[in-house]
Amino acid sequence: MPPTRESAMLRQLLVVSLVFLAAYFGLPALGLALAGPAAVALASLAAVVMLRRDGESWPALGLARPTRPLRLLAASLGIAVLGYLAAVVAVVVATKVLGWPPMASARLGAVQGNLPALLGILAIAWTTAALGEELLFRGFLQGRLQALLGERRGAGLLAAAIQALVFGFAHAYQGPTGILVTGSLGLVFGLVCLRTKSLWPLVIAHGLVDTLSLLALYAGRLPA
Repeated sequence: MPPTRESAMLRQLLVVSLVFLAAYFGLPALGLALAGPAAVALASLAAVVMLRRDGESWPALGLARPTRPLRLLAASLGIAVLGYLAAVVAVVVATKVLGWPPMASARLGAVQGNLPALLGILAIAWTTAALGEELLFRGFLQGRLQALLGERRGAGLLAAAIQALVFGFAHAYQGPTGILVTGSLGLVFGLVCLRTKSLWPLVIAHGLVDTLSLLALYAGRLPA
């Protein structure tokens, strides 16, 4: 008896989750650095392989070829502004209202005043972070969850909320404020994804938000 679409999606989620967790926790245990980017890259690759194995393609993840570059750029800039505002509000709530410490950015401390380090982190920011995280969390995780929830009322909102929660805790190394900030950003991007059905504006917006933050860190505007 051939597997149903629901069972195929559950299998996809299980395999991709196991790949992500194995890399995220296993690589540091082996003394290897950059476990987060490696986990995102490997899990994204697993997601693509699983989708192709089940007869799905790039458009299933929201990566259809964009047809209006100028409109895409304008949308990306707007989403980046919206996302950055959400991050700023989350920082204020966490540090001023809840009394939490600032985001832990020790892993990026070498960027401050160091141009080669900045360029290296920017390369990661635009690949495994912008492209990889949008593909994995908004394209794959949110998309699979929404499909599994079906036509239930609020299915899209629930899927967006769940992936944002997972996205936030995937950045637990940044401390509680970092979890709230990245979770808020993930929620905004997830809600936008519900409307646009495309990852490309989110990929560009994500890259712009990370770039602005890294430039601020490089210039000493954020604590290292």
